[in-house]
Amino acid sequence: MKLDDSLEAALNQQIAMEFAASHSYLSMAAYFEREAWDGFTAWMTLQSDEERAHAMKFYQYVLDRGGKVELLAIESPQVDFESPLDVFEKSYAQEQKVTESIYNLYKLANDAADFATVSFLKFFVDEQVEEEKIVSDMIDKIKRAEGNPDAMLQLDRLAGERQPEME
Repeated sequence: MKLDDSLEAALNQQIAMEFAASHSYLSMAAYFEREAWDGFTAWMTLQSDEERAHAMKFYQYVLDRGGKVELLAIESPQVDFESPLDVFEKSYAQEQKVTESIYNLYKLANDAADFATVSFLKFFVDEQVEEEKIVSDMIDKIKRAEGNPDAMLQLDRLAGERQPEME
């Protein structure tokens, strides 16, 4: 069954959103590297890689369903931040937007009775719960560590230990 045109367009929008998130995380990694936060740099680089992998899953899914992939323009990401907390708060807001978009896609697919797409999106629905939680947890830890350089260095080290997820 070929993709519904409106669903195909929405999936192409999601591809752009995932690539934009990847670029945003890479920009956050560059900020952290400039500021000599090696662990946070590694964390954001890994996050960028994961978002690109998500974009490619959507890309391949559209092609597998006989659709046309349109790589839409994405905006340049923010490059300057006030602090590690500011970066992670921006990351959390970005994840919330991605979650909202995934939920909208899920509803669109369900309304179109495109159960293959509903099934495909289940991974992303579940993934977003995890994505929001890990960023939210880091925000909480940074808030507790604020004003304590030793604690911030420990968090930076901890962030650098994060491993890629098996997808």
